[in-house]
Amino acid sequence: MEKDLQNKEAIQKLKSLAEDIRFCMYTTYSNGKIESRPMTTLEIDEQGNVWFFTSRNTEIGDASNQGEPVTLIYSDPKNNTYISVSGTAEIVENETRKEELWNPMSKAWFPEGKEDPNLVVLKVTTDEAAYWDATSSKMVVFFSMVKAVLTGTTPDGGDHGKLNLA
Repeated sequence: MEKDLQNKEAIQKLKSLAEDIRFCMYTTYSNGKIESRPMTTLEIDEQGNVWFFTSRNTEIGDASNQGEPVTLIYSDPKNNTYISVSGTAEIVENETRKEELWNPMSKAWFPEGKEDPNLVVLKVTTDEAAYWDATSSKMVVFFSMVKAVLTGTTPDGGDHGKLNLA
C-alpha cells in the first residue's frame, strides 16, 4: 500500500526503518561515475539528519566536498525493508557533537579514539526518501507471489512511499 508521509511523520518512519539497519551504502556521483561505500549510521536526529564518522583522509571527509549531493541506500533483505535517502553532505567541526556520537565500536575504525586528529563528523541533511517495507514473513511473501501468478494480479508488496523530510 502506498503511504507518502510528510515532515515529522516522515522523519519518524525514516528513523524507525533505518536505525534498525544501521549500515548504508553512501553513494555519490562525480566524474561521470557512481561510487558507493559502506558507512555506519550513528544517529538520525529529530530533524531527519543522518550522522556518521569518517576520516579526514578520505574523499568523503575531504572538506572540499561540502554540499555534495549524496544518496544513502539502506537494505535489509531479511525483513524486506529498503530505503533510499537523498540529501546533502557536510563536515561538522564540533567537538561536543563528536563526543555525543562516540561509542565503543567507533574505536574499531578510529583506534586513537575521539582525539584522533583525522576523525570528523559527517552530517547528511536529508531532503526526501523512498521506502519499501514488506515485513511479512518469507512464507507470506511467497504465498502472495504464488497467488499473484495464479490470479494474474500483482503481489502485495507491503508498504511503500515517499518521505518528504524537508
